[in-house]
Amino acid sequence: MILKNEESELRLIWRLFLLVVPFLLAAFLLRYIPVRIQTGILMEQGLSEAAALSQARYLFLEDTAGVSTLGIIQGLLWYVFVYFHLRFIEKRPCNSRSFGLVTSKKNFVLFGPGLILGLAMYFGYFVIGSILHQPSFIWSPTEPGIFPVFLVSLDMLTNGFGEETAFRAYWQRLLINRLGLWFGIIAASISFVLLHLLVARFTPTALLASFLLACLYGILYAWTGSIFLVGTLHATFNLAPRISGQWPSDTSLLYINSLALVIAVFLYLRSVRGARAKKSYNDQ
Repeated sequence: MILKNEESELRLIWRLFLLVVPFLLAAFLLRYIPVRIQTGILMEQGLSEAAALSQARYLFLEDTAGVSTLGIIQGLLWYVFVYFHLRFIEKRPCNSRSFGLVTSKKNFVLFGPGLILGLAMYFGYFVIGSILHQPSFIWSPTEPGIFPVFLVSLDMLTNGFGEETAFRAYWQRLLINRLGLWFGIIAASISFVLLHLLVARFTPTALLASFLLACLYGILYAWTGSIFLVGTLHATFNLAPRISGQWPSDTSLLYINSLALVIAVFLYLRSVRGARAKKSYNDQ
């Protein structure tokens, strides 16, 4: 069957399609509809269509308040689509654990390591850049003022957690159940990068660096079982360059992301081996 597998379950490719395509359509309409409405309002006030459209686009596509507000709503849409998949495609109960939001004290503490790791990697990019004789880090904030920074931060946090909920807590879980841990993480990471390819341009180096970063998110989520670490890490990567006004080079991204992934895999395997040894000892 084209739509369903031998167990009469919707095939994974169609689940991904129903997760990503409706989101992209909703994200487009989330910007298109307000722009058209505002254009109509401004035209009624006497502006020409071109001038009204220009002002409306600036309000919702360039102005910090408008862009961030729509971005926050967009980030929350991931939860809507994941809920739809859980309830109506998988037909199973939906709770906070389904979204990777395990609300124990231990998991809330993961906010800190996520922030520290994100900042360490971000500044590590510029350390590598300086070694490679690339432009050094210069603080040049692009969002002056407390309120704009607050809105941008909330936007990045919402989208970071939303994307990780969709691609790690939901999609990666399905892939790991079907393909196993490592192939599941790799497949989820490819899907994650392909989504971003639909909305942004990447150089080959940046594309590989993004894939490695997605794999890092995947192994960290598989290790902790919580979205708090990877969600904070993802949000930090999105927020740091927006606040500082400094974007790392593609080469430095590749070096640091590779190093971080190798370390994460090593520590994960060591942790698993230690847990197995402890279980074996206790069973004796």
